[in-house]
Amino acid sequence: MKIKRVRIENFCCLYKVDVSFEEITSFLGPTGVGKSTVLRALDWFFNGEKSVALSDDDVHSATEDGRISVEVEFDGLTDHDRHVLGRYAPDGAESVSIWRTWQNGEDKISGKALAYAPFEDVRRHDKATDLRNAYQALMVSDPSLGLPKVGSKDKALDAMRSWELAHRDRLTESEVEDTHFFGFAGQSVLAQLIDFVFVSADLRAYEEADDQKATAIGRILNHAVDRSEANEQLEAIDETAHLARQEVHDKVYGPILDDLSAALSAEVAKFTTGRQIVVTPTAQAPRPARTAFQVSIRDGAAETSVYRQGHGFQRALIIAALKFLADHRRPEDGTRTLCLAIEEPELFQHPPQARTFAKVLRELVANSPEGRTQVMYATHSPIFIDPSGYHQIRRLCRAPGQEHPVTEVWQASEDELCEALDGLIDADAVKRRTGVTMASAFAEGFFAHAVVLVEGATDGAVVTGCARRMGIDLGAEGISVIDVGGRDNMPLCHAVLTALGVPCHVVFDGDSGMAERKRQGVAFLPEEKRREKELAFEQAARKIREQNMNFLGYLGAHRTPQPPDESTASYTVFEDNLETYLQQHWPTWGERRKELVASGEGFDEKNAATYLETTRTVSADPPYVLHALLENVRALI
Repeated sequence: MKIKRVRIENFCCLYKVDVSFEEITSFLGPTGVGKSTVLRALDWFFNGEKSVALSDDDVHSATEDGRISVEVEFDGLTDHDRHVLGRYAPDGAESVSIWRTWQNGEDKISGKALAYAPFEDVRRHDKATDLRNAYQALMVSDPSLGLPKVGSKDKALDAMRSWELAHRDRLTESEVEDTHFFGFAGQSVLAQLIDFVFVSADLRAYEEADDQKATAIGRILNHAVDRSEANEQLEAIDETAHLARQEVHDKVYGPILDDLSAALSAEVAKFTTGRQIVVTPTAQAPRPARTAFQVSIRDGAAETSVYRQGHGFQRALIIAALKFLADHRRPEDGTRTLCLAIEEPELFQHPPQARTFAKVLRELVANSPEGRTQVMYATHSPIFIDPSGYHQIRRLCRAPGQEHPVTEVWQASEDELCEALDGLIDADAVKRRTGVTMASAFAEGFFAHAVVLVEGATDGAVVTGCARRMGIDLGAEGISVIDVGGRDNMPLCHAVLTALGVPCHVVFDGDSGMAERKRQGVAFLPEEKRREKELAFEQAARKIREQNMNFLGYLGAHRTPQPPDESTASYTVFEDNLETYLQQHWPTWGERRKELVASGEGFDEKNAATYLETTRTVSADPPYVLHALLENVRALI
């Protein structure tokens, strides 16, 4: 059983949010938009007041009735899950929905189950008398049901449940309110199926290092260590010691207490007859011994408590504990799904450690027996994002123009990408190329307010250099310039970012002079070989013209095979390429580049650092298209 979908209403900053979940789910977005709140809502759903004590301050400002609701839909149900869930997941059920509500201090867990609709009208009565009367009225109005006479509310509920079990074909899906999802046991029933562990950003490892039931260490020990044998032996030792204490008391105090008993009995006999006083020694039994463990840190010859360690080490200990918990669950616990929800897993970690954590979390899911591990985290670090797993990303952002804060959730699916790129990239190619196309640097784009996609590093260097010389800090404005490694990768990268709600501006070459440049490069070849090459160049040129048309059509522009130099709201195109444009419209740029190369401060080839320094320090201002490019990009945010 796993979390499939969560619907949250009026929980803190989340007004109405619907989020689907994968085996690994990454929550991205700016600070304050509600990434961690999704995880905390789930923590409250599974662990209740033990984790989050709700108050009126936790109700979203836009709600009118003050009701908080967290509904979770589970799928992947096993026979064991259905057995535990009973009426909520009958045989053949593939999913189950359970929700927790809070209103005016009342906390309730409910669920959907198959039920006979008229019985639900009876069950809605809270008072026992009202429910019995409603049951009696139904029994009289519809004698074909064959309901027995009952004398209590519980008997009426049992009778209706027995009837439903015998008439499954007449049941429909209904919200079950009367039982509050197994009554007070609802939360413990969920705990039998899912172990939800929330690691908040402010969680301290020394608090989790105590050997207690709810801590990470306590869970590890309960899952991985069988204490029963040792506890039985300790109980036997305690029993032997208790008998020995009683024997000592009898020998030492016995004669004295016998005399005392006789003396007191004689005194009492003066006032009443037939009763005697008996004073005996009593050895108080000690509390049952329980094996407990202590966690400390040994560093060379020094051994200290976890409390004395730094934040980074404490965070590493928590993650390591969770990994051990996932990897070493005892066989009898194999029916439970382990859900790890982590707030900012990169916190207090150096990049190499953060990369290790990211790898550990992915391996927890990949190596989980029978897929019984689910991981979710809210992060600000591209290290924890696998771009090829774009479908696992949930990007949260604030909806514009709303009086109250409203959060939107963006996600991308393979089907959506194939539909968006239909006619531009074959569906099989989309599936095949996604993992290869998405370079690791591309993950930064998921965190940006807007993205500039460029074909290569030198193009990005010119864009960044123009911004710097104009006093524009693209990073401070939340704009990322990302090299996608060639124009063929640009449509797919653009489609993924757009599906996730990231505004994009693409910069690409029309390559009008590509064939001519290549022909000049083979002019020295024999005529037959040269013609063969020229034919291949022309075929490549036709393909580029077709790609230009298709890409411009995808961007919503006029489909032209050879676009001129121009910059629009969504794209900037150079008729041939960037170098040709700079040569024609910014000749001082080329001169400055030569100066840097001659002085040893630059390289005489396409080099991003040289292009950046040239653009930043050239004396003349950039030409119009580059100015327009920056204006159009900044307008996206």
